[in-house]
Amino acid sequence: MALRLESASDAALDQIVQDTYQVWGGGLTLEAYARFQAAERRTAWGQAHIERMALFDGSRLLTSAKRYDLSARIDGRIRRVLGLGALFTPKALRGRGAASAMVAHLVDAGNTEGYEFVLLFSDIGPALYERLEFVPIPFDSTTLRVLTKNGAPAMLVRAGDDKDLAHVADLSLARASKARFALDRSEDFIRHAISKRRLLAGLGPAGLRQVEFLVAEEGHHAVAYMLCSVHNGEWTIEEAGDRDPSGARLGAMLQVMLAREPSLDPPRISGYWPHDLRPPQLEVASLEPTSEVMMIRPLRDRTLPMPPICASDIAYWHGDLF
Repeated sequence: MALRLESASDAALDQIVQDTYQVWGGGLTLEAYARFQAAERRTAWGQAHIERMALFDGSRLLTSAKRYDLSARIDGRIRRVLGLGALFTPKALRGRGAASAMVAHLVDAGNTEGYEFVLLFSDIGPALYERLEFVPIPFDSTTLRVLTKNGAPAMLVRAGDDKDLAHVADLSLARASKARFALDRSEDFIRHAISKRRLLAGLGPAGLRQVEFLVAEEGHHAVAYMLCSVHNGEWTIEEAGDRDPSGARLGAMLQVMLAREPSLDPPRISGYWPHDLRPPQLEVASLEPTSEVMMIRPLRDRTLPMPPICASDIAYWHGDLF
């Protein structure tokens, strides 16, 4: 019987949630995990850009994945990109080529629909996807050390809100325009990223996760911002931006955050921090390749319109992961 790719129905979605919970539950209850998956697709950006796909052999669900309608700035040009995430095959069906067949079906559909590239992440190494003509794009995870000072810097840091998102998008664009590879991040995309982190924190057990969206402003405009999540006492910079190219406001924001609880040991602070963003208040404690392997494949051209790129050419935040 021919394999069939289709948007997952309610019954298939229920099965996918059950199947993937043990892998991606992240400390949530099964009910909370199901609510998170549904809520992620109900944001303004999610409704228009996320679809859960399922590959069937007859009535049997073989494998599933999320497909994302993205755009990216690649060597100065905006390109339409198909993102593939959460690719999952039940254990009993693995080793039979279901995942490869799923990717092949999604790639064919993306080609038909006019996408120029396919982007995915692999946590099992690049070998499988290299056989499917994907090329790795390396990027790094940075651990940061905040230089201490007596007391907090004299700057106002407040909670960000929806009216700040236009300025946040401008800051994001300024950084993306300097990179050879970056997602094209609209206000709705950024709002979705913030909502996703807040959902994870709100649906989890009390104290498991916290999230802060903070801005520094001048003249009633956000001139720097940071989205930071806390999990098991560690801080992850989900995304950040600063009108100052040195990122000095971001360094000061982290000093302000640490000064709120001076009696505690400094937490581990990490993120996909840009190589050229070096605030004077921060030091790089370590820099290492990420556990996730970003991989890309061209569709129309069949050849990448760029020479190989390195981690320093990329503007990609932890909060951009899908």
